[in-house]
Amino acid sequence: MEEREQVKIFKALASESRLKVLRLLKEHPQCVNSIAARLKMTQPTVSQHLRLLKEAGLAKAEKRGIWMHYEFSAQSMKCQGITLAGIFEGEGKSTRATDGTLNCPPKVLKECRKAPEPKKKAG
Repeated sequence: MEEREQVKIFKALASESRLKVLRLLKEHPQCVNSIAARLKMTQPTVSQHLRLLKEAGLAKAEKRGIWMHYEFSAQSMKCQGITLAGIFEGEGKSTRATDGTLNCPPKVLKECRKAPEPKKKAG
């Protein structure tokens, strides 16, 4: 693995919030709304964390309808030889959603199904 890739991984793992996001993604694929609701963060903040995790190869995304669903990238982790103190291995392996938001927990499913807020006009 190149040094540049290693730096991206360690920068991504250097945030407590991103570690929390990764642990949620280990449960099952989730949309930004679900993660934001569960971690009590704003959607833009969660999106920024997910972007960094994706760039580091620790998460991957799949568009389902109008929503992006993110999941833990166990295969990428194994390819890169990452097994840090059991954070990414063992219990709670990620499962793929089969249809839309079926894997979102019931209490946050309503967040995942929310219509996106209209964009504000600059002015």
